[in-house]
Formats: sequence, C-alpha cells, structure tokens
Amino acid sequence: MPTLTSPTTTVHTRSGSVRDLPTAVAVPVAVVTAVAVGALGTTAIAAIAHAAGVSHSFSPLQPGAYIALIVLGVLGGAVGWQLVRNKVAEPARVLRTLVPVVVVLSFVPDIAIGVSGSDHATWGGVVALMAAHVVVAAAAVTSFATFLPVQRPSTD
Repeated sequence: MPTLTSPTTTVHTRSGSVRDLPTAVAVPVAVVTAVAVGALGTTAIAAIAHAAGVSHSFSPLQPGAYIALIVLGVLGGAVGWQLVRNKVAEPARVLRTLVPVVVVLSFVPDIAIGVSGSDHATWGGVVALMAAHVVVAAAAVTSFATFLPVQRPSTD
C-alpha cells in the first residue's frame, strides 16, 4: 500500500537548526505571522498619523478597515509567493522584481484617495497608507522567506 506524505518546507532557525514543516502548516504560520506583524506596524503608523493631525474619521486608518485589508493582502501575497516558489525555475530572482512592483502598484488606490479628497483624506493620510503598505509587505516577505523559503539556484 502506498504511503502518503505531505510536502514539507525546510525552515532554518537562527540557532542554525533545521526542521521540516509540512507545507500545510508552514503556509498558515507564515500568513498569521505576517498579518500579526503587519497589523502591529500599521497600528503604529495610524497612531503616528493621527498624532500628526490625520483625521480619526479617515476610514482607511481605522483598525476595522486596515486589518481586513491586511488579511486579504497577505493571503494574496501568500498565493503569489507559493505560485512563484513552486512554478518558477528561479523564484528568488522573480520575487526580487515582483514584490517591489506589487508594492508600488498598491500605492495606486492610495493616490486615487488623495486626488479625490474623499473620506476625510489628506496627503498625510495617504503617505501613512503607503508606509503601511511597505510595512505589511516587509512583514509578509520576511515571514514567507522564513517559513516558505525559495530554492536558490545551485552554483555547481
């Protein structure tokens, strides 16, 4: 009778030890970690923006709005990361280009909010949103690189 095995992800820890996590565990751990760190960072950015005068009525900087969007963004990022990781010959090279492009594209709705001036928007609020996108992307990339590492091309 054939044995069923789950794909695994090798995770390197700071202590130098290596352990294999089933991909079914590594993906949710990576997503939850990225969401938690991204939400904490965005909360700090929102607090700084509000202290600097951005209206508390600016809905994109309210936790109910940004936490939901962080979850959606990190889930989308995890899907993209996994697709690149599993389907591309040189995933590290592709991700080095793809991630910054996606982050820059994520600024487009923020700029549209600033240009429209809707929803108590100010350019200070828009800059805070852009900073939050960078923080969430950094949290996601760090988490994905830790728990869902990409294969480096061999130098043989």
